[in-house]
Amino acid sequence: MIEKVKVRYHILFLLIGLLYSNVFDGYTLYTTDSTTHLIDNDLNIINEWNTNCQAASMGYLLPDSTLVYPCKQDDVVLEGVAASGGRIIKFDWSGNVLWDWSCDWDYQLHHDIEPTPDGTILAIAIEDINGFRPDVILEIRPEGMNDATLEWIWKVSDHTGSSDDPYKFDGEADYNQLDWNHFNTVSLNIDNQILLSSRNWCEIYIIDWGGDSDILYRWGNPQNYGVDGEQILFAQHGVNQIPTGYPGEGNIILFNNMNIQGGDNDNSIVIELTPDFETFEGDVVWTFDNNFYSPKQSGAFRLPNGNTFVTVAVDGYMFEVTSDGEVVWELNRGGVVRAQKYSIDYFNILGDLNGDGNVNVVDIVLVVNYILDNVFTDNADMNNDGQLNVIDIVILVGDILV
Repeated sequence: MIEKVKVRYHILFLLIGLLYSNVFDGYTLYTTDSTTHLIDNDLNIINEWNTNCQAASMGYLLPDSTLVYPCKQDDVVLEGVAASGGRIIKFDWSGNVLWDWSCDWDYQLHHDIEPTPDGTILAIAIEDINGFRPDVILEIRPEGMNDATLEWIWKVSDHTGSSDDPYKFDGEADYNQLDWNHFNTVSLNIDNQILLSSRNWCEIYIIDWGGDSDILYRWGNPQNYGVDGEQILFAQHGVNQIPTGYPGEGNIILFNNMNIQGGDNDNSIVIELTPDFETFEGDVVWTFDNNFYSPKQSGAFRLPNGNTFVTVAVDGYMFEVTSDGEVVWELNRGGVVRAQKYSIDYFNILGDLNGDGNVNVVDIVLVVNYILDNVFTDNADMNNDGQLNVIDIVILVGDILV
């Protein structure tokens, strides 16, 4: 009897191994209500951050294990803005607030942000020009605990022109004057240019970061600039460029919601395209649709092993799919608008000396040994003073007890 049970367990584990053999080994970050969760492939909780602020989109983890979290401010700058944000909080791994800022400038932040390698944060916002509300992109530099400076701004209103100019927004375009662009995603590409997604215009764009460029690239709805051609995008979200070294590197990937006004809306599509910057065309090289649909939010990211991580916002449905269209991991969590998966080796968690994703008594023992053996490592230098001593032990113990 015992031998039969062992055989059954062996077969079960073998089947599980085959089923999940193509899953990328990483951590998934998602937010429900005002709590952000980091889990492994087996749904074990690696970390959680609790806030008193409802998310505007999704949080971003940085390699130093800090979380940058965009959420809804109490006193908005402008009323009636879709996916209104306005407040950005930065947490350390233990949940301590490092920076908490609410915008009091003349712009209402909404939807997405993008932390930059320079320590700034790009944010989508909207301005009001006598009742006309186009979008702007802000570059924000955190200052102190609750302050920020505006490093750079790019305004749609400075880049309008005629209806046949592909490098500008048609100044006479008949979109909602109170929500003219409805940008919903901002991200940096491998050339440190900015990718944007406009839900209302059903287009994606590339502009320069730090300059005052017109549109460098646009795709999805050529009728916006007077060109006959098929409209491919309908209320899309989550545009980003596939990083260097990943399968499909340099291509653009996005979630095409397919929310067509007056149409049959029942199936969204993930699209990967190779952009042609000379012609403003794009060669669609991969798509995936499998009876999922969301009229809003959502996203798609390529993973290092070639899989794609997708969020279907209306159901809070997250899944990982191979290039052959096989879903190898999935999870439903209501209220998730967009999620992202990180490599396990992406993080450098302060105090996690054995690299198990947790800070606990084992790490205390290790830092004591480092001190006794006169060994230095940045990850044990809790107060960042360039040396290891009893103060680092005290801070580590305090973080564990929080």
